[in-house]
Amino acid sequence: MAKQRILIQDIADSLQLSRTTVSKALNGSENISEKTRQKILQRAAELNYKQFSSLTSDFNSSASAENNASSNIHGNIALTFHKFPDKQHIGSSLLTTMEQEISKYGYTLSLFTIQDTDIRYLRLPNTFDLNNIDAILCVELFDREYCKMLSSLNKPVLFIDSYYTVAEDNLKADILLMESKYRLANMVKKLIQEHRISRAGFVGSYTHCLSFYERWAGFCMALQDCDLTLDKSACIIDKEDIKYWDQMWLLSQLKLMDPLPELFVCANDSLAINLISCLKDLNIKVPNQVLVTGFDNAPASIVVEPHLTTVNSHSTDMGIIAAKKILDRIQNTALPYTNTYLQTDAIYRESTMRKPFDKKIY
Repeated sequence: MAKQRILIQDIADSLQLSRTTVSKALNGSENISEKTRQKILQRAAELNYKQFSSLTSDFNSSASAENNASSNIHGNIALTFHKFPDKQHIGSSLLTTMEQEISKYGYTLSLFTIQDTDIRYLRLPNTFDLNNIDAILCVELFDREYCKMLSSLNKPVLFIDSYYTVAEDNLKADILLMESKYRLANMVKKLIQEHRISRAGFVGSYTHCLSFYERWAGFCMALQDCDLTLDKSACIIDKEDIKYWDQMWLLSQLKLMDPLPELFVCANDSLAINLISCLKDLNIKVPNQVLVTGFDNAPASIVVEPHLTTVNSHSTDMGIIAAKKILDRIQNTALPYTNTYLQTDAIYRESTMRKPFDKKIY
């Protein structure tokens, strides 16, 4: 007997929520709390909800198109994540594009939430059937031992970014990420030289993941090239990532700085936007008093005021390359494993557009 297809209504009924609420969560609507959204995505993964495209794009596909696609299914790729990327995360557009690409070759994506207990006991989710999986895609999964476990399952594995010491372990897996170190170093050097900056700080846990670590390395490289000394008292680099989303904690860290650095380089756009909010609370003007940069070119980077100087990660194109890499690996398992970097581009906006050499306004 054919296995019953899971519908949006099934997810809604199991959580005692309306179908509209579930649909909004799967569509990435911002008119829903993050807590509710994560609960719905977790349940969708637990029920092995197959329509991944509805998690990242519109629900307007016709029934006939779905039927045609289902008749051409050749395989299944498992998407594993510790926290599903929202629309501000580069993973959102990456996954949309990747799902579209692999579907052309008859592959579907199945979602699997990796719980804290799964990581603690190094186990797969209960609904994860390894025999029905052709490859594993890992997003926002940065636990070293868990990544090593996934890489030992004799399945093709592709990590979108990874834990910061991954190069030490020579995993049997491919890694795909954006180039961070040199692009950020060049951007920071340009700002230091144009604005005659003598004190700069970094914001973000540089041990959170490989891309953050490489951005920290790029920041340090820029300081060295400009003959500036790294001053960790001008940085907010606590290892506990969750602290950075506590507004009171971030404010307390800023209040400890006397004086504030002239430039804050943030590990991503979300951190930069949160930092700008805290600086506004302290009546510190960006960019007149402090310059701020982010990374990723998230949608919110052109919504925040002032618009954020950042680095474009080309996440949509990354999805196309991710699809090609994982499909190639399925077909050619004996190929040497690769670490692939996509070129990135700096985008200068209002958050660093104080006129060069102008005296800061206090």
